[in-house]
Amino acid sequence: MKNILLHIYCVLALLLLSIEGQSQTIHVQNPFIINASVNRFWQSDSTSFLEIATAFYPSQVMLTKDSIGYYGSVELRITIQKKSSGTLIHADRYVVPVRILDSDSVLITKSIVNKIIYQLELGSYSIAVYGFNSLIRSRCDSSIFVVNIEKKPNTTALSDIELSANISESSDRKDPFYKNSYRVIPNPSLVFGSIESPTIFSYAELYNLKKGLVYLIKVQVVDSKDRILKHRTRARQFSVTDAVDITTLNITSLSSGKYKYRYIISDTLGNGVAQTEKVIYIYNPQVQQTSVASTSAKSAEFSGMTDDELKDEIKKIQYIATSENIKMFSKLTEVEARRNFLSKFWANVESGNRNINDLTRAKYLQRIILANERFRVMGKEGWKTDRGRVYILYAEPDEIQRFPSSGDSKPYEIWNYYSIESGVQFIFVDRSGFGNYMLVHSTKRGELQDEEWERNLR
Repeated sequence: MKNILLHIYCVLALLLLSIEGQSQTIHVQNPFIINASVNRFWQSDSTSFLEIATAFYPSQVMLTKDSIGYYGSVELRITIQKKSSGTLIHADRYVVPVRILDSDSVLITKSIVNKIIYQLELGSYSIAVYGFNSLIRSRCDSSIFVVNIEKKPNTTALSDIELSANISESSDRKDPFYKNSYRVIPNPSLVFGSIESPTIFSYAELYNLKKGLVYLIKVQVVDSKDRILKHRTRARQFSVTDAVDITTLNITSLSSGKYKYRYIISDTLGNGVAQTEKVIYIYNPQVQQTSVASTSAKSAEFSGMTDDELKDEIKKIQYIATSENIKMFSKLTEVEARRNFLSKFWANVESGNRNINDLTRAKYLQRIILANERFRVMGKEGWKTDRGRVYILYAEPDEIQRFPSSGDSKPYEIWNYYSIESGVQFIFVDRSGFGNYMLVHSTKRGELQDEEWERNLR
């Protein structure tokens, strides 16, 4: 998931920005993030427009002073490859200028959003979006997507749902955000909430509609247990077969966390015709979070566990526990107190209050068992290895690319997760040659990042 805490950090922790010398250069300490999203819209039966939206905050960019104010830039690189053949279709470079009048303005300037459109034929593509702070290229970020361009169906169908920061009517065709009589400002971070985007604006294209038929347009925000927490339903009748629909939904009453935004077309009897959905992140610090999971219900799972078993489990939850959790447990001397601690810990995790959605104790412990079976090496338990940790935290990869040793190159693996942060990679290298694959680079935020990871192959 796009790391909601990291995004919020960049929005709110701007006090970390420091001005060096006599304000000649603005250095930043907060992480550099390029948020990116992709959306597909059919152009014809066999081609689609692929829209790639990016956004970054000026407060993340190193700026230099001139006679006008402060300036800098961000370099974007976009590559599009055919997955079947590896053929490079596009390799483009864009430079996005940043111009700020004074240092105070850096703190209040909103994100800079860009949109690039490609026309693609049928097929499966790998999309990579890279961003670099031009003055300090070591400050970089990336996102990877796998996109399938499919043939346009003959039945009623939907485009991807484009979730936006704002949509308004427009006739300015020269505006880069103009689309079908609207000005659509993307929100590539997919973070919404009271501070920045209290309303979700959605843009959808509807195809092969039946003229004169009344449709119900439903939008829903659902949680990890598929419960509908917010919804809106409208009746629409179309005079054309292909149309555009704009929907708004205020989400300031929802607690912070990860959700799904679902868009449904149905007939008046409620029978679904077409639907699509997209993961979103909500940050509403003013809303009190409530625990859904019951601590008393969880306590039954620990009632028969021995003290040694409890200690073993606290070791195994180190990947999702905080340092405060570990310290607190170490201070507990009574077996019952330890049972109570673990009961509360897992109730909190399973309620989603720790921004770890779709994870249960049973699922977590099962992954540890499987990690021990798959990744045990040189007497080291599998769950303690780098591959074991990544598997436990992020589950089964969508794709694993294995590269055996060749010449002077050591064996390595690339794990691809296409639904995390719009696509991330983990790269492991067997440095010793004994099967102990170590993580050397990842595009996942918060993980080890080393753009020169290939030197580990030598």
